[in-house]
Amino acid sequence: MKFKITYADGTNVDLDGGKISSNGLYTTDTQGQIKISGITGTVIVEEIEALPGYVLDPNAKKRTVVVNANDTQTLTFENTPVGGVEIIKVDEKDRTKRLANVTFEIRRMDDGLVDTVTTDKDGHVLLDLDAGDYYAVETQAADGYKLDNTPTYFAVEDGKPTVVTITNKAFSGILIHKIDSATRKGIYGVTFLLYDANMNPVDQFTTDQNGYAYVDTLELSGKVFLRELSNKGYIVDEQLKTVYVKPGETTEITWENTAITAQIQITKKSADYNPTNGLPAGTLLQGAVFEIYDKAGNLVDTIRSDSRGLAVSRPLPLERYTIREVKAPANYGVNENELTAYLEHEGQIVRFEVTNKSMMTGVSITKTGPSEVMAGQPVRYNFSGIANSSNVRLDSFYWRDVPPAEVRLDTVITGTYNFPGVYKITYRVNGGEPRTLADNLSTSKNYTLAASSVALGLASNERVTEIMFVFGQAPAGFAQVEKPALLCTAVSKIASTSFVNVADVGGVYNGTWVQAISRWVTKVYGTPAKPKLPRTGY
Repeated sequence: MKFKITYADGTNVDLDGGKISSNGLYTTDTQGQIKISGITGTVIVEEIEALPGYVLDPNAKKRTVVVNANDTQTLTFENTPVGGVEIIKVDEKDRTKRLANVTFEIRRMDDGLVDTVTTDKDGHVLLDLDAGDYYAVETQAADGYKLDNTPTYFAVEDGKPTVVTITNKAFSGILIHKIDSATRKGIYGVTFLLYDANMNPVDQFTTDQNGYAYVDTLELSGKVFLRELSNKGYIVDEQLKTVYVKPGETTEITWENTAITAQIQITKKSADYNPTNGLPAGTLLQGAVFEIYDKAGNLVDTIRSDSRGLAVSRPLPLERYTIREVKAPANYGVNENELTAYLEHEGQIVRFEVTNKSMMTGVSITKTGPSEVMAGQPVRYNFSGIANSSNVRLDSFYWRDVPPAEVRLDTVITGTYNFPGVYKITYRVNGGEPRTLADNLSTSKNYTLAASSVALGLASNERVTEIMFVFGQAPAGFAQVEKPALLCTAVSKIASTSFVNVADVGGVYNGTWVQAISRWVTKVYGTPAKPKLPRTGY
């Protein structure tokens, strides 16, 4: 446990009467103690960091004590354990040997995955958990140990750490690691045949998802032989390998293979005439970026179209691949159609032609309201034409209104929108941080939401200074159907004036904001003065 120890004047308490500087930082020893000698005066001791599995008590983490000459003061700090599980991974024969880099899945008894954890260099991992019944399943063993996926069951109680010790038996036999000669990654599904010293077939083994094959059924020692039988997507290494096996030891073999490769080529063209750069349909386009993923979902290559419109992958092992365009050439929209390539034989080139439409971005909003209002009277603002008029999707799409100081917001009528989805409405008070008025609103429903000062619990000196509709993604053609509106009230006792109300809409494409603004001017007439009548009579 770590502590900060200082004198009352803020200077650090150092070791050996100040001869050795520690910056006032101390850590408890294996007995949970810190001993400092040769100091006098008023000392402040603060616990600043607890061990995993324990929490600091904020009300008792700092103590002040006066130390006199020839005096010993003892301070005791207590820490509350956190409810959870502590997994300790050890060697089956030597339990003092901790095993690092062992990965477990922690699951509830209803088979729900809670988390995936890996032991540290001390063979230890700690995970905070709610009270309940769980089990741990090993998914990755330590080097030199065979995977044991037998579930280990345990229960967790609130405020009590559960310690689970799990053993692994050191692997004895032959450990084959089959890897790609270029990427150094393990190769799945490679089959080997094991022969004894007289070249008699003994057993057959296949590599796992990490490229390992464990030959652990040996009842023989001395010289044995291994032959590779099959290796889909790779050139089979037909060399017979000789291995010398020693009882109780593990012989490790790293065996490389060269992939049988093929290639993906993409030709990028303009789908139409581009009014921005004047390029006609069919023009070869430079600068499109594609990502290529293998069937396991791993990114294996990123390619970019050159001046000839060609994007070419590196040689790839035979497999099924998915290609996605992630960046379009300048002034064009991304083609969001996914491509699937099947590389089936050596030297194959799978070709695609991908077009991009000219990018046109735009958004719109129109705000209207009364031209004239009286102080203290209702004010209704209507909104129309709210839309993403682009031919590409916009991210972070919103529309917003900024009520002027001359009115107070009462009610929000949301309107409806032509694409299914959900959105939320936020508001600001006196220009502060956004607050949520409503969330998970359906774009197909028209809501009426109370937003007055009373409904929002605002003080007399507070008012709503912004109302924002937050949609997230808005596809091309997204538009409002039923008109939204804001119902307000002009403040009382204001002089004749005019004010501007501003609304805006926007979204992001390729990191650039696309926005539009609408303004509405309203004239306010104050309460007319009482006319002075002429005096009559005598």
